[in-house]
Order: sequence, then C-alpha cells, then structure tokens
Amino acid sequence: MTWRIINASAIGTSHIASGHACQDTCFVDSLKAPDGAEFLVCLVSDGAGSARYAEQGSDLACTTAMACIEATVARGVGVCDSDVGDWVAGVQAAVQKAADAVGATARDYACTLLCAVIGQGSALFFQVGDGAIVVTSPAVQGVVFWPDAGPYANMTHFVTDDDALENLTIASAHVDIEEIALFSDGLQRLALAFETKLPHQPFFEPMFNVLRRTQPSECEGLSTQLGQFLNSPQVNERTDDDKTLILATRRTV
Repeated sequence: MTWRIINASAIGTSHIASGHACQDTCFVDSLKAPDGAEFLVCLVSDGAGSARYAEQGSDLACTTAMACIEATVARGVGVCDSDVGDWVAGVQAAVQKAADAVGATARDYACTLLCAVIGQGSALFFQVGDGAIVVTSPAVQGVVFWPDAGPYANMTHFVTDDDALENLTIASAHVDIEEIALFSDGLQRLALAFETKLPHQPFFEPMFNVLRRTQPSECEGLSTQLGQFLNSPQVNERTDDDKTLILATRRTV
C-alpha cells in the first residue's frame, strides 16, 4: 500500500483564552504482519476539557492503542472485531496505572478515541465518543459512525469511562478503502452536513485533491500547511475548540 498521509492538531482559541494546552492527539503508522500484509492505523483522541490530565489522557490513549494493535498485527492472525475490546481494556489499564501513580482517577484522564485499521481489502473501525471517521471506497462514501453526543447537551462518552465498552461502536468490512479522514469534534461543524448526515465535500475535496497530487516525500511539509490551515481565521471563526485532522489517500491523479 502506498498511502499519502497528512495529519495535524491545532489548539482552540477557547483553550488559549483559558490557558489550557491543546488536548487533542493523533497518531498514524503503517504496520506489517509476519506474512507481509500491511495495515494503516489511524488514531485520534480528544481530551475532555473538564479533565485535569486531559492532554496526557489523549496521548496515553493513542500510544497504548497503537501498541495493542501492533501486538495483534505481529501475531500474524489479522485483526477482527473481537480484538477491539482487548485494545480498549489495554487503554483503560494504562490510564488507571497512570492515575494511580499520581493519586488521581481515570476520570482525570477522560478522552475520546477513534481508530481505523485499514488493510488490503479489509477495514476495521471503532469509536468511543464524538468526532468522526469518513471513508471513500469504490462501493461507498460516508461517515462510519455518526458522532456520539452522549446523554446530555455538549457531552459525550469517553474511552476512560467504566461503561466505555457499552458505548463502543465497531464496524468492519471486506472493502478497499481508498481515502479516509479522522477528526476530532472541533471540526464536526465544518466537516459534516448535519442535515443529511453526510461528509461536507467542500471541506474535504480541496484537501484530498492536493494530497492526491503530492509525493509521499512531500507529505511532511503538507502536514505543516494543514496545521496552519487548522489554526487559520477561517477555521477559528467557526470553532473555538481544539482541532485534529488525519487525511490519507492511495488515489493518484
């Protein structure tokens, strides 16, 4: 698989005003199984604004989930829906260990978690909380899970919650994913058409069009430009939250 991948996070204006750091984290990596099968793994986590260690929580969720997925891929048996519960349990155990070390609680590390594991002819997705995953394949284009708004306004569920497994959504398919985007809830109003529950193509298409024409060696510089866009007035006028975006394509022009 030859993927062109860019990713960036940008602090929200409300976080700057309140003196908080950016509490979003994203990770992207390509993993290879013993049989040579390759998997693209994308992770996004948004630390809860009310959590004392939100920044550390989102980072720990992504690093631990990536390590768990890497261990599964290394076994050479592929990845499947039943693995996801173990990955989430691994994240929760890591968070609890970190909390115990400083006399805190898992709630102090509250964060969402979105994940995509893309193979050749296969895709596995899971999500706890808001934010969204958008995919394009020869057969389908759309939002994998509509953002989870939680039981109350301006609230969502977290991977650190005791009942996270009850609020975990999982989907898998035997399909060739050609393009994928993952983003935190700070971009939902820009990236999604809430009336139709579809991706807002005027947001995605210009960026994917550039990415399709970009050489893999040029993606690092393009990621820098993406970060600048996420921190631009045209974005900050629409959202004051932290913003994270991963874009990946294997289409070419």
